[in-house]
Amino acid sequence: MPSFTVFKPPSAVGVAYGAAISAVALLLGFGLLYSALTRDPALVQLVPMLVGAFFLALAVMFAYWTWGCTSLRYVVDRNALQIRWGNVQQIVPIGNIEKLIPGDADDPQIEGVNWKGHHIGRAEVASLGEVLFYSAHRTPNEVLYVLTPTQVYGISVPDPVFFAQTIQSNQSRGALFDQRQAVHRWGIAAQSFWLDPFARTLTIALIATFVAVLGYTLHIYPGLSQSVPLRFPSLGGVVRVSDKSELLDIPRSAFGFLAVDFTLAVLLHTWERMVGYVLLLAGISIQVMLLIAAVVAVA
Repeated sequence: MPSFTVFKPPSAVGVAYGAAISAVALLLGFGLLYSALTRDPALVQLVPMLVGAFFLALAVMFAYWTWGCTSLRYVVDRNALQIRWGNVQQIVPIGNIEKLIPGDADDPQIEGVNWKGHHIGRAEVASLGEVLFYSAHRTPNEVLYVLTPTQVYGISVPDPVFFAQTIQSNQSRGALFDQRQAVHRWGIAAQSFWLDPFARTLTIALIATFVAVLGYTLHIYPGLSQSVPLRFPSLGGVVRVSDKSELLDIPRSAFGFLAVDFTLAVLLHTWERMVGYVLLLAGISIQVMLLIAAVVAVA
């Protein structure tokens, strides 16, 4: 018998759905941003910019989830059942598996990534309680529930009978060493930032202050004459008369600071949560200062 057996669920439907949504979001995002950036600077640019950025972020998310769907597999050996999805790996010790129950016609409402052929998240299932799904099922009958003392998993394997035989065979052989039932993450999924509600709140505040800088600049820009006196940056009290296009450097700088602050906050949050908070608060302060600079520049 091989040292391990890999079960790869049919994922073509889930991948097709995810790829289609990602492609549509990408086209909408780039289209809206192109439309906004090719106009003369004005406040009317703000909505297509924000909606375009939202669609681009949505495209990235769906692309990541779709990659997770293509990587979904279940690996069984003498020690454990490993459920692999993207940058996440669920370890279920082989001795902890008490029962395998085929799904029925009831379709649970899964909270998480949930579209036809791809279901990653949690749901309440009658008689089983809370179930953690890592499944590519297209109909509820394709689900196979794996029961352990502490957690129930919902998976989908192409041949449930062979899967059950493989589990029983490895259980009878006995584990070579003990493993703890746990979840392992690496890469982007290992960043604790995504699970911290306060960090997410600060991120929303950071984006909101940037939008304020951008919105104010675009609001005042059309009403300015081509040559304007600029009082920022301060040159010992000297007021410069410059082309008003220089005013657009303020929101450009604001976007650069936002990108740097957010990236560093995500990366360093795992090392020290407070460092991530400080970086986000510093980023918010910088955005506020740039907003003041935009007001002062043409005051």
